[in-house]
Amino acid sequence: MSAQRTPRDYATFGTRRSLRLERLDYSESHVYHITWRVHGKSRSPLSKYLRAEIVRTLNDRASALEIRVLTYCVMPDHVHVLVIPDGSASVIKYVQQVKGLTTRANWAKGGKGKLWQRGFYDHVLRRDEDVLTTSRYIVGNPVRSGLVSDPSEYPYSGPRGIL
Repeated sequence: MSAQRTPRDYATFGTRRSLRLERLDYSESHVYHITWRVHGKSRSPLSKYLRAEIVRTLNDRASALEIRVLTYCVMPDHVHVLVIPDGSASVIKYVQQVKGLTTRANWAKGGKGKLWQRGFYDHVLRRDEDVLTTSRYIVGNPVRSGLVSDPSEYPYSGPRGIL
């Protein structure tokens, strides 16, 4: 008789459970909505310089790894990216490289310690989920947060013309 798992089995008391889906190859050609946050409870806002550097790195790494970026938005305390892997590189490798390079850029400007929280959150869009609706949600973040009144005014998201 096998033991039944309870929600408590998944608690992370003293250990970390992977956020990744066990049976998913993250290089498969799905549409992935990826989100990651600034490290720490205070979530110090990202500077304008660093947000611009993150946008540059998102696009640079996508080109290098054959990852198609459909939509992105770099908020003061988190990042949203909607991507599709076109080559053999995985979404995991893409996010690791973006986070690593932008952490180094932060250190070069005098930042200290960790920039990003461990891991990232992902959502694989299902067949009944609309890419355009998800893209609009992503670029609409600055409006919902009160940073701008129109998504086109926010310089750290793209592509333009989604809404």
